[in-house]
Amino acid sequence: MKHIFLGLLILIASTLSAAAQNTGGIFPPNVNEGHRSAQYRSAYNLDTDDFAQRLHYQQAINGDFMWRLIGQTKETDASDFDFDFVQAELFWQLSPDTSDYGSALRFDVRLRDDNRPHHLGLNWSNQLKFSEDWTARVVLLSAWQFGENDASGIFLSPRAHLSRKLESGVSLGVEYYGNFGNSKDFSLSKTGQAAGPFVSTKIAEKTSVIAGVQFGLNDAAPDADLRLWVTQGF
Repeated sequence: MKHIFLGLLILIASTLSAAAQNTGGIFPPNVNEGHRSAQYRSAYNLDTDDFAQRLHYQQAINGDFMWRLIGQTKETDASDFDFDFVQAELFWQLSPDTSDYGSALRFDVRLRDDNRPHHLGLNWSNQLKFSEDWTARVVLLSAWQFGENDASGIFLSPRAHLSRKLESGVSLGVEYYGNFGNSKDFSLSKTGQAAGPFVSTKIAEKTSVIAGVQFGLNDAAPDADLRLWVTQGF
Protein backbone atom coordinates (compact mmCIF):
# COMPACT_ATOMS: atom_id res chain seq x y z
CA MET A 1 0.00 0.00 0.00
CA LYS A 2 2.80 2.42 0.81
CA HIS A 3 4.28 1.78 -2.65
CA ILE A 4 0.97 2.93 -4.17
CA PHE A 5 1.00 6.01 -1.91
CA LEU A 6 4.56 6.93 -2.90
CA GLY A 7 3.72 6.45 -6.56
CA LEU A 8 0.83 8.89 -6.26
CA LEU A 9 3.11 11.44 -4.57
CA ILE A 10 5.64 11.13 -7.41
CA LEU A 11 2.87 11.62 -9.99
CA ILE A 12 1.64 14.79 -8.29
CA ALA A 13 5.10 16.20 -7.70
CA SER A 14 6.07 15.66 -11.35
CA THR A 15 3.12 17.77 -12.53
CA LEU A 16 3.60 20.75 -10.22
CA SER A 17 5.05 23.09 -12.82
CA ALA A 18 2.32 25.66 -12.91
CA ALA A 19 -0.82 25.27 -10.77
CA ALA A 20 -4.20 24.93 -9.01
CA GLN A 21 -7.55 25.70 -7.58
CA ASN A 22 -8.98 23.59 -4.78
CA THR A 23 -6.76 23.83 -1.70
CA GLY A 24 -9.76 23.53 0.62
CA GLY A 25 -10.25 20.80 3.20
CA ILE A 26 -13.00 19.10 5.20
CA PHE A 27 -12.05 19.96 8.75
CA PRO A 28 -12.70 17.57 11.66
CA PRO A 29 -14.57 18.75 14.77
CA ASN A 30 -11.83 17.72 17.21
CA VAL A 31 -9.61 20.13 19.14
CA ASN A 32 -6.73 18.43 20.96
CA GLU A 33 -5.36 20.37 23.91
CA GLY A 34 -1.68 21.23 23.42
CA HIS A 35 -1.84 20.75 19.64
CA ARG A 36 0.52 22.80 17.44
CA SER A 37 1.23 22.16 13.77
CA ALA A 38 2.12 23.71 10.42
CA GLN A 39 0.82 22.54 7.06
CA TYR A 40 1.73 23.06 3.41
CA ARG A 41 -0.93 22.52 0.72
CA SER A 42 -0.64 22.62 -3.05
CA ALA A 43 -3.13 22.04 -5.85
CA TYR A 44 -2.72 21.78 -9.61
CA ASN A 45 -5.59 22.35 -12.05
CA LEU A 46 -5.14 20.18 -15.13
CA ASP A 47 -7.66 22.26 -17.12
CA THR A 48 -6.16 25.70 -16.69
CA ASP A 49 -2.59 24.76 -15.76
CA ASP A 50 -3.03 26.92 -12.64
CA PHE A 51 -1.16 26.28 -9.41
CA ALA A 52 -1.98 27.40 -5.86
CA GLN A 53 -0.21 26.80 -2.58
CA ARG A 54 -0.88 27.76 1.00
CA LEU A 55 0.70 27.63 4.44
CA HIS A 56 -1.09 27.06 7.76
CA TYR A 57 -0.11 27.42 11.37
CA GLN A 58 -2.56 26.29 14.03
CA GLN A 59 -2.44 26.04 17.82
CA ALA A 60 -4.94 24.89 20.44
CA ILE A 61 -5.98 27.43 23.05
CA ASN A 62 -7.41 24.66 25.27
CA GLY A 63 -9.41 21.46 24.75
CA ASP A 64 -12.31 23.32 23.05
CA PHE A 65 -10.80 26.20 21.06
CA MET A 66 -8.04 26.46 18.45
CA TRP A 67 -6.84 29.29 16.19
CA ARG A 68 -5.26 29.08 12.74
CA LEU A 69 -3.59 31.49 10.32
CA ILE A 70 -3.45 30.85 6.56
CA GLY A 71 -1.65 32.52 3.67
CA GLN A 72 -2.24 31.46 0.07
CA THR A 73 -0.50 32.33 -3.19
CA LYS A 74 -1.30 31.42 -6.78
CA GLU A 75 0.27 31.56 -10.19
CA THR A 76 -1.10 34.16 -12.62
CA ASP A 77 -0.24 35.40 -16.10
CA ALA A 78 1.69 38.27 -14.51
CA SER A 79 3.48 36.41 -11.72
CA ASP A 80 4.55 32.93 -10.66
CA PHE A 81 4.01 33.90 -7.00
CA ASP A 82 0.99 36.17 -6.57
CA PHE A 83 -0.75 36.83 -3.23
CA ASP A 84 -4.23 35.33 -3.11
CA PHE A 85 -5.48 35.82 0.45
CA VAL A 86 -4.70 35.77 4.16
CA GLN A 87 -7.18 34.21 6.57
CA ALA A 88 -7.67 33.92 10.35
CA GLU A 89 -9.81 31.11 11.80
CA LEU A 90 -11.19 30.16 15.20
CA PHE A 91 -12.35 26.57 15.87
CA TRP A 92 -14.85 25.72 18.60
CA GLN A 93 -15.46 22.07 19.46
CA LEU A 94 -19.06 21.62 20.62
CA SER A 95 -19.18 17.88 21.38
CA PRO A 96 -17.42 15.88 24.12
CA ASP A 97 -14.21 14.05 23.21
CA THR A 98 -15.69 10.67 24.11
CA SER A 99 -18.67 10.88 21.72
CA ASP A 100 -18.77 8.94 18.42
CA TYR A 101 -20.58 11.96 16.96
CA GLY A 102 -18.57 15.17 16.85
CA SER A 103 -19.62 18.72 16.00
CA ALA A 104 -17.74 22.01 15.76
CA LEU A 105 -18.03 25.56 14.44
CA ARG A 106 -15.32 27.51 12.64
CA PHE A 107 -15.29 31.29 12.24
CA ASP A 108 -13.26 32.79 9.36
CA VAL A 109 -12.07 36.22 8.27
CA ARG A 110 -10.47 36.28 4.79
CA LEU A 111 -8.74 39.38 3.38
CA ARG A 112 -7.80 39.92 -0.30
CA ASP A 113 -6.23 42.66 -2.41
CA ASP A 114 -6.65 43.92 -6.02
CA ASN A 115 -10.14 45.27 -5.25
CA ARG A 116 -11.46 41.79 -4.54
CA PRO A 117 -14.08 41.35 -1.79
CA HIS A 118 -13.15 40.05 1.66
CA HIS A 119 -15.35 37.55 3.47
CA LEU A 120 -16.63 36.45 6.85
CA GLY A 121 -17.30 32.75 7.24
CA LEU A 122 -19.36 30.59 9.60
CA ASN A 123 -18.81 26.87 9.06
CA TRP A 124 -20.27 23.75 10.70
CA SER A 125 -18.47 20.40 10.86
CA ASN A 126 -20.14 17.09 11.73
CA GLN A 127 -18.35 13.77 12.12
CA LEU A 128 -19.55 10.22 12.86
CA LYS A 129 -17.21 7.36 13.70
CA PHE A 130 -18.90 4.12 12.68
CA SER A 131 -16.02 2.09 14.13
CA GLU A 132 -12.33 2.43 14.91
CA ASP A 133 -11.68 2.26 11.16
CA TRP A 134 -14.55 4.09 9.41
CA THR A 135 -15.23 7.83 9.66
CA ALA A 136 -17.79 10.02 7.86
CA ARG A 137 -17.75 13.80 7.89
CA VAL A 138 -20.11 16.49 6.52
CA VAL A 139 -19.25 20.21 6.53
CA LEU A 140 -21.37 23.19 5.51
CA LEU A 141 -19.47 26.41 4.75
CA SER A 142 -21.17 29.80 4.58
CA ALA A 143 -19.65 33.17 3.71
CA TRP A 144 -20.68 36.81 3.52
CA GLN A 145 -18.67 39.20 1.34
CA PHE A 146 -17.67 42.73 2.34
CA GLY A 147 -15.45 45.49 0.97
CA GLU A 148 -14.99 46.58 -2.63
CA ASN A 149 -16.99 44.76 -5.33
CA ASP A 150 -18.77 42.65 -2.71
CA ALA A 151 -21.90 40.68 -3.62
CA SER A 152 -24.96 40.57 -1.41
CA GLY A 153 -26.36 37.27 -0.20
CA ILE A 154 -24.84 34.22 1.46
CA PHE A 155 -22.50 31.82 -0.32
CA LEU A 156 -22.97 28.16 0.70
CA SER A 157 -20.66 25.21 0.06
CA PRO A 158 -21.31 21.63 1.24
CA ARG A 159 -18.50 19.11 1.63
CA ALA A 160 -18.43 15.41 2.57
CA HIS A 161 -15.74 12.91 3.54
CA LEU A 162 -15.66 9.12 4.02
CA SER A 163 -12.48 7.30 5.04
CA ARG A 164 -11.17 4.00 6.32
CA LYS A 165 -7.95 3.51 8.29
CA LEU A 166 -6.10 0.31 7.44
CA GLU A 167 -4.07 -1.79 9.87
CA SER A 168 -0.90 -0.41 8.25
CA GLY A 169 -1.86 3.09 9.40
CA VAL A 170 -2.61 4.29 5.87
CA SER A 171 -6.06 5.86 5.40
CA LEU A 172 -8.04 5.67 2.16
CA GLY A 173 -11.09 7.74 1.41
CA VAL A 174 -13.21 9.80 -0.93
CA GLU A 175 -14.28 13.44 -0.64
CA TYR A 176 -16.91 15.65 -2.26
CA TYR A 177 -16.61 19.44 -2.67
CA GLY A 178 -19.77 21.27 -3.68
CA ASN A 179 -20.83 24.86 -4.26
CA PHE A 180 -24.37 26.23 -4.16
CA GLY A 181 -23.33 29.74 -5.18
CA ASN A 182 -25.10 32.84 -3.89
CA SER A 183 -28.31 32.50 -1.87
CA LYS A 184 -29.97 34.86 -4.36
CA ASP A 185 -29.23 32.47 -7.23
CA PHE A 186 -28.69 28.93 -5.97
CA SER A 187 -27.42 26.58 -8.66
CA LEU A 188 -25.73 23.18 -8.93
CA SER A 189 -25.15 23.31 -12.68
CA LYS A 190 -23.55 26.79 -12.77
CA THR A 191 -21.21 26.12 -9.83
CA GLY A 192 -18.43 23.58 -9.54
CA GLN A 193 -19.11 20.14 -8.07
CA ALA A 194 -16.18 17.73 -7.67
CA ALA A 195 -15.30 14.46 -5.94
CA GLY A 196 -12.39 12.07 -5.81
CA PRO A 197 -10.16 9.73 -3.78
CA PHE A 198 -7.31 10.48 -1.40
CA VAL A 199 -4.71 8.56 0.58
CA SER A 200 -2.94 9.68 3.76
CA THR A 201 -0.23 8.29 6.02
CA LYS A 202 2.44 9.25 8.51
CA ILE A 203 5.97 9.38 7.14
CA ALA A 204 7.49 10.22 10.55
CA GLU A 205 6.25 10.41 14.14
CA LYS A 206 4.91 13.97 13.73
CA THR A 207 4.82 14.27 9.93
CA SER A 208 1.90 13.21 7.74
CA VAL A 209 1.14 13.45 4.04
CA ILE A 210 -2.15 13.48 2.11
CA ALA A 211 -2.35 13.10 -1.67
CA GLY A 212 -5.45 12.95 -3.84
CA VAL A 213 -7.31 14.08 -6.91
CA GLN A 214 -10.68 15.80 -7.38
CA PHE A 215 -12.61 15.07 -10.58
CA GLY A 216 -15.19 17.52 -11.92
CA LEU A 217 -18.79 16.31 -11.77
CA ASN A 218 -20.15 19.04 -14.08
CA ASP A 219 -18.99 21.53 -16.71
CA ALA A 220 -18.45 24.27 -14.12
CA ALA A 221 -15.70 22.27 -12.39
CA PRO A 222 -12.23 21.48 -13.78
CA ASP A 223 -11.69 17.98 -15.13
CA ALA A 224 -9.15 17.25 -12.39
CA ASP A 225 -7.35 18.96 -9.48
CA LEU A 226 -4.27 17.22 -8.09
CA ARG A 227 -3.73 17.89 -4.38
CA LEU A 228 -0.82 17.38 -1.97
CA TRP A 229 -0.65 18.24 1.76
CA VAL A 230 2.22 17.91 4.20
CA THR A 231 1.61 18.44 7.94
CA GLN A 232 4.30 18.83 10.60
CA GLY A 233 3.40 18.64 14.28
CA PHE A 234 5.40 20.27 17.08
